[in-house]
Amino acid sequence: MSPCHPEVVFCTGSRTPGQVAKGETRTMSTLVYPGEVRALVHATHENRAGDGEASFRIDGTEGAIKGTLGLLYDYPHGRPDTLEVNSRALPTDGWLPYPVTRSWLPDAVAGPMGSLLRAIAEGGEPETSGADNLGTLRLLDALYRSMDSGESRRPGPSS
Repeated sequence: MSPCHPEVVFCTGSRTPGQVAKGETRTMSTLVYPGEVRALVHATHENRAGDGEASFRIDGTEGAIKGTLGLLYDYPHGRPDTLEVNSRALPTDGWLPYPVTRSWLPDAVAGPMGSLLRAIAEGGEPETSGADNLGTLRLLDALYRSMDSGESRRPGPSS
C-alpha cells in the first residue's frame, strides 16, 4: 500500500430525524495511513441547530493541518475554505493560518474534469489518472461499507 493511501478507514453516518434529504447528512470518517499519520473528516450538512459544518484534520509525524470546507457552511452560499498548519519543521508558534485562494469544492471536481476534457480534445493524458480515480472510488466504497457494517475496512480491490 502506498504511503499516500490509507490502510484502514472507519466511517459512521446518519440522517437527522425527519430530514427531507435521502442520504446521510452527518458523517465522521477516520483514515489510518502507514506509520502514525491519521486523517479525520467531520461533516454535518443538516442538523437540529441549523449550523452545518465540515472540518478536517490530518496529524502527521512532523506536524498537522486542519481546516474547513467552506461550501458546506450555509450551503449553497458557503464561505471561504480555511487551512491552518502546525509544524515541527517550520518556525510556527502554534497554529499558523495558511492562505486559501480556491475552494476545495467545487474546484476538486472541476479541475480533474477540465483536465480530462482537455486530454480528450487534445489527445493527451489527464492530470488525474484512471488509477487515481479508481483509488478514490475504492476509498469511498470502503467508507460506505464501514458505515453499513460498523466496522473498519481496508480500501482495495479485494476488501
